[in-house]
Amino acid sequence: MEKKNDNYTWQQFLGRIIAVPSELQRIASELHVHQMTLVRWARDEARPRASNLRLLPKAIPRELAHEFTRLLADDFPEIASLQVPTVQAGNTKPPSEFYARILSACANTPSSLYPQALYDLILQQALEQIDPDRQGVAISIVHCVPPTGGKKVRSLREITGIGTPPWSRDLKQNFIFLGVESLAGAAVINGRHVVAQSRQEAPIQFSTHWTEHEQSAVAHPILRETQIAGCLLVASAQAHYFVPERLELIECYADLMALTFRPHEFYDHEMIDLRLMPHDLKQEAYFYQFRQRVLTKIQKAAIANELITLHTAQTQVWQEIEEELLQFPSYPQLDNVRER
Repeated sequence: MEKKNDNYTWQQFLGRIIAVPSELQRIASELHVHQMTLVRWARDEARPRASNLRLLPKAIPRELAHEFTRLLADDFPEIASLQVPTVQAGNTKPPSEFYARILSACANTPSSLYPQALYDLILQQALEQIDPDRQGVAISIVHCVPPTGGKKVRSLREITGIGTPPWSRDLKQNFIFLGVESLAGAAVINGRHVVAQSRQEAPIQFSTHWTEHEQSAVAHPILRETQIAGCLLVASAQAHYFVPERLELIECYADLMALTFRPHEFYDHEMIDLRLMPHDLKQEAYFYQFRQRVLTKIQKAAIANELITLHTAQTQVWQEIEEELLQFPSYPQLDNVRER
């Protein structure tokens, strides 16, 4: 093939990216091709099919995607017509066949794998549809922390989630407690979605938990009848990303997410009394010893000849951490939030 008068061809550009083994594995997985296929493309020994051509720019690291697409268009001028619009007409609902998959999963998933199997199904489909062009979206499930000793629900906790670059695919390492000061807290308290279309436009009470890449966010409650289990929290690396079509999609996926929770995990509005939670950085130190605390709790139960499951031990430790975090002093500028 004749080379262009550019510093790099798209093949050379791709070759530099996949020289990193983890990137080679990730891109091959996202395109559903063999790793050797990518190597052959980079060596100019084979050319991508149209279906791969459409997906390839989306699999490239976000900060390199624009330049890669420009180089790719030198060889494939038709690539512009192959790109899927960001929000397609009539694309405001999950595919009908996906509802069938969810119902099948609800009926046939063993209790030991439930609800994680449903979390994974719903989050993956939601991410694919909300961010088809891989512009940078993170989706997480936020759950009410079970109250103890007759108390009300005082905080929320992120329990699982996934993302596209600049976020990592698996968000489990980033989870924190959220309270009345958060976007998620407002959605749970009010029982409706709450949107912050940009950092600059977000109310001051939602400034505590903005992450490095987050430019806009929406939280939609997870409801069953009049009770609430938590919310679906979606963040974007772009401001004003949540146009009405995406908000409608998020509502559909929040409704589906209600299927992942047991009846006792939903709470009446009167049982919700969210408190203030400290900044993310102040919470991190409490999570380092989480596994050791769970193990200690299981060991003590064994010594006392008491039966305790791993899930119960983990829940108890989370409740203990919640109590410790609630001891932080309040934020003066947020004292009026509880009156909402």
